[in-house]
Amino acid sequence: MIFYISIYKIILGLLSIYFIIEKIWRFYKKKQSLFKSFLMVVIWSFVFLFSFFPDITHAISKYLGLGENLNTLIFLGFVVIFLFIFHLLDDIEKLESDISEIVRKEALRGLNNIKK
Repeated sequence: MIFYISIYKIILGLLSIYFIIEKIWRFYKKKQSLFKSFLMVVIWSFVFLFSFFPDITHAISKYLGLGENLNTLIFLGFVVIFLFIFHLLDDIEKLESDISEIVRKEALRGLNNIKK
């Protein structure tokens, strides 16, 4: 097993570390649920691991009976799809929060009007 560092490994590694730290910070600030934070940390940890040790993906693909040439394409496809899915989930959570805030304000406004 030959280990060499290329520019894509450095970029993907730094990007993975950034997202891991960002997701932990969002959970700490109560902006994201435990499940979603944990799932994102696991996914980005695997991205980090696979970017520096791509032979792991070859071993898994051989074990599963998949071709070696498709590994990179499949892996990048999954990363892109997960990014889109979690971006959409972030948007949905923000919308739910905004709707809850609006409903609370309207309920309080209605309560104040009844008291007058």
